[in-house]
Formats: sequence, C-alpha cells, structure tokens
Amino acid sequence: MTTDAIIVSFNTRELLRACLASVLRFGGSSLGQVFVVDNAGTDDSVGMVRGVYPMVRVIALDENLGFGAANNRALRESAAESVLFLNPDTELTDGALTALQACLASRSDGAIAGPKLVYPDGQFQPSCRRFPTPLRACWSLTGMERRFPNRCARLRNWLTEREHVPGASVDMVSGACFLARRAYLEEVDGFDEELFLYEEETDLMLPARRRGLKTVYCPEAVVVHHGGASVAASGLSAFATRHLYRSKYYCFRKHYGRRAARRAYRLDRAVLVCSATRQRLRGPGGEAAARLREVRRAWRESFTPLAVLRARADFHDS
Repeated sequence: MTTDAIIVSFNTRELLRACLASVLRFGGSSLGQVFVVDNAGTDDSVGMVRGVYPMVRVIALDENLGFGAANNRALRESAAESVLFLNPDTELTDGALTALQACLASRSDGAIAGPKLVYPDGQFQPSCRRFPTPLRACWSLTGMERRFPNRCARLRNWLTEREHVPGASVDMVSGACFLARRAYLEEVDGFDEELFLYEEETDLMLPARRRGLKTVYCPEAVVVHHGGASVAASGLSAFATRHLYRSKYYCFRKHYGRRAARRAYRLDRAVLVCSATRQRLRGPGGEAAARLREVRRAWRESFTPLAVLRARADFHDS
C-alpha cells in the first residue's frame, strides 16, 4: 500500500520542521509524495520547507481557506492508494506508518486507521472519540466529563485509556493523525469545505460507519502529538471558539437533521446563560458571557455559506 502524506500548516514553522523530519525518516519505502499546504501563514514556513526539505511539495495559499479546504488542495494532487493526514504538531515514530498501513490492509472493511497518540513525555493521550450528540456536548460543556471522567460512559466524548482496545472499531480517531483509503475519500468527496475549523473527524468518519465501513484504532502505531499548536498560533481565541460551535451546529444539521442541531444549540445556550448569570453575580466580566456571544453568532453563521462569511470584513474578528 503506497501512502502520500499531507500536512496543513499555519504559523507552526519549528513544529513543522520536526514533523517533516519524522515523516521523511520513518516513512519507509512505501511513502510516496509529501505535501505541505501553507494556509497563508506569516512565519516563512514555506521558505523553511523549500530550503530544508526540497523533496517536499509545497502548496502556498494566498489566503487561509481553513483546514478542510487546504487538505483538499493537496488531495487533488495526490495519487497514492492511501493518504496520511498529519497536524504539524505531530511526529511519527519508527514503524508508525507501516503499522497503520498493515492495519488498513488487514481489514477489507477498513476505511480509516488512527494511531496511539502520546504527549511529548510519552504519557497517554486520548486518541479515540465517540460520535457527538447534543447530550454528549452538554455533558462536556457543563464540566461533568472532566469532574467524572470514569462515569456515564455513554455521555463521554473521549474514550478512557482502558477503553482504547487494540484493533477495535471505534466511532472516531483523532484528526491529529490518521490514515485513510483513497477510494473512501473519493467516495465522500474529501473534506467538506464548509467547515473552516473543527469537526472534520465527525464529517469524515460518521459516513464511513453508515456505509458499513470501519474506523480502526491501531496502538502499534505511536505518534507524538504536542496539541493545539495551529490554533494557539493564530491568537484568535474568540474566532476559534466561534468556529468550534459553528462547525458543531453545521455537522449536526448535516448528519442528524435540523432538530438535533437546534437541540444542541439550545442546550449550549442554556448552560452558558446559567454560567454567565452566576459569573455576573460575582463581579463584572466573565468567560461564559463572552462564549455565549460567540455561540449565538456561531448559530447564525452555521446557516451562512463559508464563502460568504470569509468575504466579510469581520470574519477574523477575535
């Protein structure tokens, strides 16, 4: 099984350098082309890649198109049987790609395989999730998942370490790194470019389940994940929050219907209204009130095409 690798980068030059070094070192003989899509960053990641890794194909975008659209630009130029998607803050370890390829090759019904993610110190990092639902989203937003990490399994988003079973079919693996069959990617037309940021895993992996295909957890493949670097580099916390919720409501409406999306929004709004009221009684300001504003805006914008939003002067407001 031949594999092309695609990395979308936004102002993560030094992490990207380490990521590429690991891919080129541990990719093996079945590694085909390596693509870096630069989402109009300003840290000269493009110059670094072209100077240090001239064998890597760079696609330098004139504007930040979002994660999915950037991946699609490279996907259209890729020709391998499978595609490895990596965040720039990940690093392959020896044998990781080979293990992922073997995992997919051994499952005729396998569409996607995800590795075991670890933090830079080698500690366990959650790598598998359940499909989102309005109640799961509410359980997380209220802080209950954090307070009771081993209770109410059906309401938890992320699987516990004990639930990460080798070779198991799971709802979703982390979007930080996963291997997908080209045939499946073509069947679903790649990434949905209406999603600027977040929920790409849901949008890719839920249709696989509905087609009778599997997403498989492969702990023999170990990948180091630093976590959240591209979002942190943007410095747009309100922007990222808005797209977290816009993507959620858009995906709920697309995959579960308008009623589920509306239920998710109303639950989010109710929780945040309560939190904002409690914080306001304690004093001025408060994170909940700011998040509530972004959630309301996200709901409205979930009905608006992304191309229209990106044309607005306030699109990147944070």
